[in-house]
Amino acid sequence: MAGPGEWPDVPPGEPSAETPAELQVPPSVLRSWDEAEARLFPLVMAQPEVYELALGLVRRLLERLRETCPDLAALLAAQERGAALVADLAEGPAAAVPGVRDAVIAAAACAMRYRELVALITVRRRLAALDRGRQEGLAWVVVEESGSPDRAPYVPYQRVEAEVGGGRAVIVSIGPDETLSRAVYRLDAGQLDVASGALSIGDEIGTYLDPGELDAALRQVRGSTA
Repeated sequence: MAGPGEWPDVPPGEPSAETPAELQVPPSVLRSWDEAEARLFPLVMAQPEVYELALGLVRRLLERLRETCPDLAALLAAQERGAALVADLAEGPAAAVPGVRDAVIAAAACAMRYRELVALITVRRRLAALDRGRQEGLAWVVVEESGSPDRAPYVPYQRVEAEVGGGRAVIVSIGPDETLSRAVYRLDAGQLDVASGALSIGDEIGTYLDPGELDAALRQVRGSTA
């Protein structure tokens, strides 16, 4: 049985999961990457010259990671080397950034490469979902989904449904209200580029407290013409 705001006849792009296997990173690694960026970015105001030096080194390492880490498995293997990643780039003492450890530079660069890989994988999954929809003769498919509607609103939920032919999209979100006791259902318009997989978010369609109203709005969106 379909849950609130779900379409029984809209096939998922992939089996629903909290985090797809190809995007899973140990929480400790994610924390280390977040902490590294949190240490670097405040330097832009406090020590702009140091920040520019650090950013330049991060960008150099990011370019190297783009060459050597085409997927997440390679990135996770590389990040274990820590400061040695920066040492590989060094051409002498001038490569060091005053007051910033090489391990922080390495973690920040890994964080940036991780976001690039997530974006790339997300795009590929959207395009694969569209391709399956075409093969099965479907009008709309779910191209992206995060969270579980069964756990909303305590755990945020979102999915993107797209029209297979033209890429017209709708974003379904479920989150808590101000009291954190009721679910709020939201619809936003979107457009999926059927060639590149890029998603553009448009105007809000509506916000609802009743899942039945959400379902009705979804039916209207999917039945209308662009």
